[in-house]
Amino acid sequence: MARTFLFFWVFTLPFALCSNAKELPGILLSTFFITYGFVGLEYVSMELDDPFGDDPNDFDDLGMAEMVFEDIYITLYKLDGDASVQNLRMKLAGVKVEEIA
Repeated sequence: MARTFLFFWVFTLPFALCSNAKELPGILLSTFFITYGFVGLEYVSMELDDPFGDDPNDFDDLGMAEMVFEDIYITLYKLDGDASVQNLRMKLAGVKVEEIA
């Protein structure tokens, strides 16, 4: 419904601006840029409507989560060593640390 109102507004905009026919090039230019901006915003809103789908341009939340985990592992490795990293990996995998030792 919002798209219908947008296109109705965009198509009636030249008639609302056309109070003086002497400034026709300025009216056409401003109408073009206003229309271009609003239609561009409409296309951006359509793309952002479902950002977590399986389309190629969707947000890669799993990839970013994996990157965060790897950064945490690297930081923990630099601070506490390999044993702490392996301990954290086992906890995240659901394996109890006491079962390994």
